[in-house]
Amino acid sequence: MVAGIETRFFEGPPHQKSPHYSLTDFDSGLFRTVGEILAVSLAQGGHAPTFFSQWAYSYLCNGQINPTQLDKNTVADSQLRLLIDQVESSTEQSLQGLTDEILNCGFTGAISVQHKEPIVRAITLHAVLRLQPMLEQLKEGLQLYGLHLLIKQYPEICQPLFVLGGDVTHFLSEKGTSKHQVELDLVNFIQDLLYESEADENGPRSITPARFLQWITGQGHVPLLPSEKKDFAVVVKFNHNCEADFGNHSICYPVVSSCAKTIVLPVKHMKSYSQFRMVLLEAFHLGQEFNNV
Repeated sequence: MVAGIETRFFEGPPHQKSPHYSLTDFDSGLFRTVGEILAVSLAQGGHAPTFFSQWAYSYLCNGQINPTQLDKNTVADSQLRLLIDQVESSTEQSLQGLTDEILNCGFTGAISVQHKEPIVRAITLHAVLRLQPMLEQLKEGLQLYGLHLLIKQYPEICQPLFVLGGDVTHFLSEKGTSKHQVELDLVNFIQDLLYESEADENGPRSITPARFLQWITGQGHVPLLPSEKKDFAVVVKFNHNCEADFGNHSICYPVVSSCAKTIVLPVKHMKSYSQFRMVLLEAFHLGQEFNNV
């Protein structure tokens, strides 16, 4: 049910989605229904909707949008993302051909290549601000069982129910480097694997988010008390040169330290999602004791 709601009513990159812009669905009250279904799912121990973007969840908490926290990556609508790409790659002549689309996004300045940055900014704000009615209706639905009140009172505690990876610290290489992109891919692989595993969370050998957390940190839940939660984080590091540690080899596995709440990923052996999944699952299933796999 939750997966169907995500596909039907939300759009954007995995785990960073925003409501789909649809005045038809809004007029029919469907986003209120979506909120009610999500509230029932959580109240009955069902799947958590961990596909919300950070800004959308923040709006559910406080009803405000902070423009300083928004950038072009916040835009989930495929047509507006395409418009941003067209603006950024445009020439003076081709930009004039986008005049109508740009004006429809609320930009009132001069349309020229010198103003590409404010044009993109206007498109970004337009993409986000027009979703407020859908989010407001979603909040109404989340009032079922008092869920929205809990979200407002305890936003940090409730965040893992809506935003995946809120308590993970990544030690990434410098932006713009090839290492940085590879490391971002691995972080996304972790999120994809945990999201995928929710469909088989009752399997005896499945790697659920709770079991994954237990493996890395020694406890199967995020602390609830703010005093404990503020110091809790899973640390993800990356080993780009495992040959230096093990010499020539065909396979090696992540190194987990539950005391330090740290996992070190062997980048060389996890270049694709299928490789990542195979290596991580083998390490998870074979490395539950205090020894080397």
